[in-house]
Amino acid sequence: MGTRAQLLDILVRRSYLREPGRQFRLASGRLSDYYIECSLTTTYHAAGPLIGALVHALVPEGAVAIGGPTMGADPIAAAVSFHSAGTSRPLSWFSVRKTAKEHGARRWLEGSAERGDRVVVVEDVITSGSALVDAVRKCGEEGLRVLAAVVLVDREEDAGRARVEKALTEIGAAFHALFTRTDLERAWQATRG
Repeated sequence: MGTRAQLLDILVRRSYLREPGRQFRLASGRLSDYYIECSLTTTYHAAGPLIGALVHALVPEGAVAIGGPTMGADPIAAAVSFHSAGTSRPLSWFSVRKTAKEHGARRWLEGSAERGDRVVVVEDVITSGSALVDAVRKCGEEGLRVLAAVVLVDREEDAGRARVEKALTEIGAAFHALFTRTDLERAWQATRG
């Protein structure tokens, strides 16, 4: 089984919560018949190396750091940074805070990214895409140049992908989703047959 197939298998087993007849309340307040809890995968020991390799392969030349909205992006960025240390394209990692620090430098960012750095922004899952778009904006405010954004799972809802792609197009950055909700649903259905 290849790296991508292995990660998809872990995502379906650990993070794709779907029980016929059960409804999950989303952050938006809306109800859904499934829920994607990516942290159950991104913090899982066997997934880290897979995430590191797959996301690192999508990082454009010239990027020196990777990060995104804390907490969802943190284990992804750490896995990629760890994987990259053994390659010719090492990446440091950073977190984008929900609120700016109220003391010290009062920055949006924590970690190893500095003004002028070329970076990739990551996120575990997008629905509306607003958290990812906000992280890209905050990176720009801190003087970082975002080259691309990578998400582990696109829920394919609420025009999230279109919103993210529009924001990235405006700054000349690319967008990649490793998996979609359709990918997870098909793999989940295959396990039931």
